[in-house]
Amino acid sequence: MTATAVARPVPNPIARAFDGETARSAGYLAVGFLTGILGLITFILVVTFGATFSALVVGVPVLLAAFAVSRGMAEVERRRASILLGAPVALPYPVVSGTLLQRIRQWLAAPSTWRDLLHHLFVFPVTLTAAAVSLAFWAASLGSMTLWTWYWAMPDDKIYLFGVWDGSNPFVVDSFASAMPWVGVGLVLLWVSAWVTKGMARMSVRYTQFLLGPSQSGR
Repeated sequence: MTATAVARPVPNPIARAFDGETARSAGYLAVGFLTGILGLITFILVVTFGATFSALVVGVPVLLAAFAVSRGMAEVERRRASILLGAPVALPYPVVSGTLLQRIRQWLAAPSTWRDLLHHLFVFPVTLTAAAVSLAFWAASLGSMTLWTWYWAMPDDKIYLFGVWDGSNPFVVDSFASAMPWVGVGLVLLWVSAWVTKGMARMSVRYTQFLLGPSQSGR
C-alpha cells in the first residue's frame, strides 16, 4: 500500500504578517528600550567604579560587586530574548574552581565577563535603532490610512507629500477624494510594518545571542 503524500497548505503571507511573532517582536523591542538604558548605565557604573577603585584595597570587592551587577543585567537580557526565542539564551560562563582568589581570577579572565560589558555598551543603540525603524513604518502606515481625517488641520487645509510646499508638488492632499488613495498605501505599509518589526527584533536578538550566548570558543 503506497502512502499518499499530503500537501502542506501554503502559508498566507498576509496572515503571517500579523501572527503572534509580530506581537512578541513589538513587545521585545518595547521592553528592550528600558533594558537598553539600564544596560548602558551598568556599563558606565562598572567602568567608573573599576577605574576609580581598582588601585585601592577596597577596590577588589567593589569591582567584583560591579561585575556581579553586570552579570545580573546580562541575565535580564537573556531572559528578554525568551520573548522571541521561547527560552532564555543559555549561560556562557565557564565553571570556576579552586580557592576564592583563583575563582576570582578565572571569572575576570573569562571572555564572557567582558562580552557582557560589550553587550551593555551597544545594546541601547542597537535596540533604539530597531525600535525607531519599526515605529517609523507603523507611524507612516497609520498616518496614511487616517490622512482623510486630519489633512484639513494642516496649513491651508493641505498636505504636501514627497516634495516642496508649493504648487509644483503633484502629491497634494487637499480633499477627501485625494486622501482616499492613501488609505490603500497605508494598508500596504501596515503589512510591511509587521515584517519590518519582525526583522528588527530578530536582528536585535541575534546581537544578544552572539555576545551573551555560549559558543565553541570556551568563553
